Amino acid sequence: MLQRILFVFLASIFAISSAMAEVQINGFASVVTGIDFEEDEQSGYNDRTVDNLQDSKVALQWSADLGDGMRFVGQTMARGDSAEGFQLNYDWAYFDFNIGSSSKLKFGRLRIPFYKYSDYLDVGYAYHWITPPESMYSLTFSNMDGIGYQQNFEGMGMEHSLNLAVGTYQGILVLGQEDVQSSLENLIAINWTTIIGNHEFTAAYAQADVYVPATAAAGLAAAADASGGDGDKVLINGDYGFFLGVGYKGTFGDFGIYSEYSIVEIKDSVFADTAGGYLGVSYLMGDYTYHLTYGMRKAEEKSYAASTDALDLGVAGGGAANGTTVNSTARFLGNGESSTITLGVRKDIGVSTALKIDLDLYTEDRVQDALVASTSEEKKATVLKFAVETMF
Repeated sequence: MLQRILFVFLASIFAISSAMAEVQINGFASVVTGIDFEEDEQSGYNDRTVDNLQDSKVALQWSADLGDGMRFVGQTMARGDSAEGFQLNYDWAYFDFNIGSSSKLKFGRLRIPFYKYSDYLDVGYAYHWITPPESMYSLTFSNMDGIGYQQNFEGMGMEHSLNLAVGTYQGILVLGQEDVQSSLENLIAINWTTIIGNHEFTAAYAQADVYVPATAAAGLAAAADASGGDGDKVLINGDYGFFLGVGYKGTFGDFGIYSEYSIVEIKDSVFADTAGGYLGVSYLMGDYTYHLTYGMRKAEEKSYAASTDALDLGVAGGGAANGTTVNSTARFLGNGESSTITLGVRKDIGVSTALKIDLDLYTEDRVQDALVASTSEEKKATVLKFAVETMF
């Protein structure tokens, strides 16, 4: 009943808005299926099992022209989840105001300008992969609440685009296997793109005060303090975190070259320092795009005073020894290297639909648990994915 009332209410709002402003509605959809031929279960796909929801999504975008250079823009998206079906979220909703002919101001829920593909990160039709390389696009969040400013201009024979956003993020961040309601305060992000002929360069920087009140972090901090370590360097309680990224795209006739690289760190916390990126090439032949991408990612765990290794975390928690310490747990939370080779083909159909096939060859070498005696293990995934992606 409540859903019906909400539907009628929203329909009424759109009816009123349509009478007062021109409303344009667009959308996009991706239907993805995949199978992992390995048995290490590293990819999110069940081995030997086709999953018709993983990476699938459908979204509606609308914009209302309010006159005098002002618009309202919104997007809702339902994302596929193999366990819970499609989950509906409100991705963004903001007002934007034109300032002159080449700049605009935005206010509301915005996309954070981390990457080259940030503005259309969810629109699979916009790029040749089924999913962008996870070695680069690894952050679990992409939106913020705040104010944004965008400026386009020309200078020195080049086209420039500056995107600046200031605000906050509140949502889920993951520490180990724990989903934690977290926040990024005083979030500032800046993205600069320069186009010179067939070459496009991108640079991005973001920083914030990071709060992740994880139960696991609190327990580790207490153990570090009890054994003479610095527990405050375990907790994520307003620590300085930053993202630094660069990217390049070049077109050489029918060939394309793509590359991005990023560094993510949260100082004085148990979060591992990570770095990763990709290098890819594509070849356009009529309606077909063939592509090859190599991606890599490395995580380096934080380490604490050697005195912490004398205290077993099981004993510190009032129970029996379990073979873990502060350092071994920090290692488990972030360590090792991974690489992915993606081979794929895209076939364009009509004006706004594409069929895609990707083969991802994934390998990781990392410690898989928090035991002191554990050593690195190599695990693999060989994932074949199919997708139909469209815009409407």
